[in-house]
Amino acid sequence: MTQILPPELASRAPGALLAALRLLPVAMASPFLGGPLVPPIVRVALAAGLGAAVSAASAPPPVADGLALAAAGARELALGAVLAFLVSVPVEAARAAGRLADTFRGATLSELHVAPIRQRESAAGDLLAHWVVVLASWAGGDRLVVQGLLSTFAAVPPGARAALGGALPAVLAAAGELVAAAVAIAAPAAAGVLAVDLAIALVARVAPQLGAVNAAQPARAAVGLLALAAAASVAGGRLAAMVALSGRTIGSAAGIVP
Repeated sequence: MTQILPPELASRAPGALLAALRLLPVAMASPFLGGPLVPPIVRVALAAGLGAAVSAASAPPPVADGLALAAAGARELALGAVLAFLVSVPVEAARAAGRLADTFRGATLSELHVAPIRQRESAAGDLLAHWVVVLASWAGGDRLVVQGLLSTFAAVPPGARAALGGALPAVLAAAGELVAAAVAIAAPAAAGVLAVDLAIALVARVAPQLGAVNAAQPARAAVGLLALAAAASVAGGRLAAMVALSGRTIGSAAGIVP
């Protein structure tokens, strides 16, 4: 490498590579730094560009041989995977809430096939996920996320050993918040669908000649969507706060804050 690059660039190239490896999982998973819908080459280029910027703004790491560099790269990828999970929690909570609501409404057959990521998404889940991204970006949460990600390099420089075991409480807390937020948003839809089912069953038993059973599915869909919209509007602040707080959470996982 020293024969190809100038000495200054050659000394900083390992640091840029390690910084890019830490940011790569986040760029692959989180819509605030790329996300699955962005072409892979763009996500890799974004991680590489930010890694180069981090390397240029910090001291060059100690020179390491091939095995040590590979081990450092594996550590950076592991830390990046933890950060990617923490950053993606608010969006995945909204996505899970929409999927749960669609399941309660019986609308799972209307799942959308998203070709760029080669997977199926429920209509409500995909809508809520995009809504959270827009809401958090409007509130400035995306900038806090990026600031938190870049601040991890102050606590754990590229290639340094990070105590990933210390991130376990933050990961468990984020997983619990994901489940709690998803259930809180989807629960009103489930209650609305159950109320419709009970009402339709009562009408069908009292006055079967009305044919209320034929209106069951449209009523389930309408009430479920109305309840989901109301719950999402109430929980919008909570999801936006989760995005903003994820910047501090990833800092805590990296040992920046207590």
